[in-house]
Amino acid sequence: MSSDECAGDAEDLEHTTFAILWAAASFDGRDRVMSFAAWELQYQATAYSAVYGHPGFVPDEYLADLGTETTITAAELCAAGMWERAAGGYRVLDSEAVQVCVDRVRELREEDERKRTRERERQARMARPIVAATPCAVCGTPYQRIELIAPGGLPSQWNDWDPSRQDMFLRLYRQPDRWHLLIDRPDDNDYDLGQPIDAAWAGQIMAAFEPPLSYDRVHTAGFYDDAGFCDRCDAPYCHRHWNVSSSGLGTCPGGHDKSLDPHRRPEWS
Repeated sequence: MSSDECAGDAEDLEHTTFAILWAAASFDGRDRVMSFAAWELQYQATAYSAVYGHPGFVPDEYLADLGTETTITAAELCAAGMWERAAGGYRVLDSEAVQVCVDRVRELREEDERKRTRERERQARMARPIVAATPCAVCGTPYQRIELIAPGGLPSQWNDWDPSRQDMFLRLYRQPDRWHLLIDRPDDNDYDLGQPIDAAWAGQIMAAFEPPLSYDRVHTAGFYDDAGFCDRCDAPYCHRHWNVSSSGLGTCPGGHDKSLDPHRRPEWS
């Protein structure tokens, strides 16, 4: 018997095996008998409606994505008094079940936010000034030079900057109470004065450029161009060896394509 036949038999079994919901456990005090397929769709669709911000409403598009059998199952739920037809979908009548799903979604999102907050705090504690480069695996020319400047600090090459660049940095770019991200590329003659960033992202970047460098590690920095790393070669290349076209598409020496920023800047997170 093929896997498709097994799957079909399992679906048939769900539609021909029934369960009883006694009145004492029902939201409106009615006994109900319905297929296991209907039970499964009831719980799955109710949870979906809460997750996607329309509690108790099940869109037709959602059911269509689940397959053709859901039309029959939805009709069964309507006949059992669990759902009712509404414009563009169905309304779940068991308000208690809807509220349970809403509460659970809120709990999970609050826990996710707490985890994200703890992670941001951990990253902020890790932040420290760094200067890092991603040297080309072919010629050694850095794809870019990355510098994290601590709050109140100045770039490490400050004394080499001309007065106009220093003045512009101090007046327009620097925020003394925030970290600053500065990125220079050997192939770019324009001033790059970077931007202020929060401590959490600074810690994330610092961790991403801890040696030994690898694509997986550098990718966590959140840069659009992954600091010149090729994900399949697990190596960085300079602008020349990426053979970047005017459209921003690069091809590394291994023949792997990568979409690079046409303006040759990271995508600020």
